[in-house]
Amino acid sequence: MSEQTIQDGLYSTPVELDKYTCRSLGATTIKDLVKNKEITGLTSKECNDIKANKPDVLILNMNREIVVFIEMKQPSEFKSDELKRIAKYQELLVAKQTKAKIYVISDGDTFVWFNPLTEEHILDEDGKPVLKKINPKDLTQEQNKELAEFIDDVCYCIDGSNNQLIPKDYIDPTPLAKKTARILQNMSLSSAKNSLYTFVEMFTFKFLSDIGVLKGIYRFDSVYDIYSTQNDKDAFKQYLSTVREQLLSLFPIADDNTSIINGRLFHTQVDEMGNPIIIDSAANCFGRLLDCFKEYENEHGKFLYINKDFKSKLFETFMKNSSDKDGMGQFFTPLKVVQEMVRMVDVREGMSICDPACGVAKFLLEASSKVSNPFYFENGVFKHSIKLYGMEKRMEDNNDDLTTILAKANLLIYYSDLFKNNSDSTAKIQKLSKELLNTVIKSSHSTLGTLEKLDAEKYDLILANPPYYQSAVITEASKTITLANSSTKAYTTGGLGIETLFIEWIIKSLKKGGEANIILPDGIFTNIGNDDLKDFIGKTCFIESIISLPVGTFFNTPKKTFILTVRKRTKAEIGTEQVLPVFAYLCSTIGETMDAYRFDIDENDLNDAVTLYSLYKNNKEHKIVKDAVTDNPRAKLLEISKFKKEESWDINLFWSDKEKEELGIKKKDNVMSIDEFNNYISELVDDIKDYQEALKCLTSNI
Repeated sequence: MSEQTIQDGLYSTPVELDKYTCRSLGATTIKDLVKNKEITGLTSKECNDIKANKPDVLILNMNREIVVFIEMKQPSEFKSDELKRIAKYQELLVAKQTKAKIYVISDGDTFVWFNPLTEEHILDEDGKPVLKKINPKDLTQEQNKELAEFIDDVCYCIDGSNNQLIPKDYIDPTPLAKKTARILQNMSLSSAKNSLYTFVEMFTFKFLSDIGVLKGIYRFDSVYDIYSTQNDKDAFKQYLSTVREQLLSLFPIADDNTSIINGRLFHTQVDEMGNPIIIDSAANCFGRLLDCFKEYENEHGKFLYINKDFKSKLFETFMKNSSDKDGMGQFFTPLKVVQEMVRMVDVREGMSICDPACGVAKFLLEASSKVSNPFYFENGVFKHSIKLYGMEKRMEDNNDDLTTILAKANLLIYYSDLFKNNSDSTAKIQKLSKELLNTVIKSSHSTLGTLEKLDAEKYDLILANPPYYQSAVITEASKTITLANSSTKAYTTGGLGIETLFIEWIIKSLKKGGEANIILPDGIFTNIGNDDLKDFIGKTCFIESIISLPVGTFFNTPKKTFILTVRKRTKAEIGTEQVLPVFAYLCSTIGETMDAYRFDIDENDLNDAVTLYSLYKNNKEHKIVKDAVTDNPRAKLLEISKFKKEESWDINLFWSDKEKEELGIKKKDNVMSIDEFNNYISELVDDIKDYQEALKCLTSNI
């Protein structure tokens, strides 16, 4: 069998391999292909230097650049190691000259992969030579996609110093963030918040370079080469004047004037011509940051797979000892809490899922991970199997907002494969930026933020940890808001605190039959000023579950908090009595320490609570299931009659002091530690403020 027969049998002309195209060339020369613009990335002069210029098979990306160079051999030329060695070197130089990322020799049955830069075997994660077959005509559409993704992985991992696939170990660059924070905070003009801005931009620059979205002169390594061979000023100027422009081209500014970068790294000024003014201290700092990131890469590898909770830890790394942290804690619901809350609800294809106070968007991202292939391209068209809506109020006085930047960076991390697999198409990256980043995340700089617009019955599922604080300005402004396309007032229950407005927004925004899972402070359940709100909840929803979270669950507040799960009544259920009881559970642990360090621990009451609730949710009438709940000392099934509007909904009241002592929730003696006393005083002050607001509310109604 001839080489041509073998390659025609495998490929013909051409064969699609997901986003790649396999071309069996026969007598066609590379120079002809370049001349006719059928391949790119090579000049006519470069073609003249290629000695043997009739390759057997080329695999091209969407930009028609050569990714894989395949040399076909007859089986008789491939039957010994020595013959394979000869076959390897026969066209290896040509593969280098064509700038192919991968060089493969094959007899149609065995495929041997090489790194053209090192001339060595490409190795899998276990250190064994890659022998994966490239036979697109024999594969299903799904198998073709898997093969294309494998080629992507190889291209991302190998370079002039590495021949091996990098295991998908999800690195946590928090140590790098801490080192960066020390460098940045030593700059006289760099506050903790601005340091966090800068780190996120540098991280995004490195991450997008490593996954292949930033290429050529825009890559981290290109800027680092300028720094190491020239100086920090030239490297800084290259970044500010060239890389930044490319970032804003690939990730255009959204309608709310936000992007993935903040646009003011080191507060760089520009001259009359718009060129950056390079300050020595800023350039020196930029160079030090380049060194930090390069050293981290040398030790831990490229930034290909990032721990999904990394962006949340940044808040504590940069902000925990800073006066800037006020108003920023809403970003960071612990991931373990987010994951358990998502586990409590149903997530299906076709759903509209919303978080009206989305922070860094973890609720939305965790929910979307429950659906296979939530976002994808089909025949070049961007599609989605669910709809995500993330809204946040901008806390900054300018268009750059840390919340939005972190949220979009989180989307980049969660959907890095989507960006990696389409990195060879500028149009697709821009489409992803528009249809994913800029569409999912919306920020508002108005007084009311998300609360300014209320579309009735729009979402199937709402997950939220809304802000909870008092604001007379926001409360007053909310009185003028009506439901979208209606003259009906949006907020009518007159509750206390911003969180009460969010509860109304959430419930009214839910479709009939939709679910909501919300984190709320205890004042919602205990303050008499919220009686009308509780009445509204009971009449419009079924109360499914209330889970008590331990104090310290949230880094920035000592408040007692709960998870409230409700299902909005269908049209037929309005006016009926809730028959089934409310699932209640007291948690003492959440799977991590409740301090600034947040170390993982084995104890996790919240996980146990959600497992038990999920069992109960789907089998509420089953005696064995009900017995399993009532046999657990932390769980109770509470009759709905206990949740009248004038009653306290604090589920802790339904456990006796003795029961809480046995669970370790309440101590037997009255001796408080200093931290406990401090929390007690903080809660007491908050309660006094709440009672003052309640008295004002009652007085105004007399």
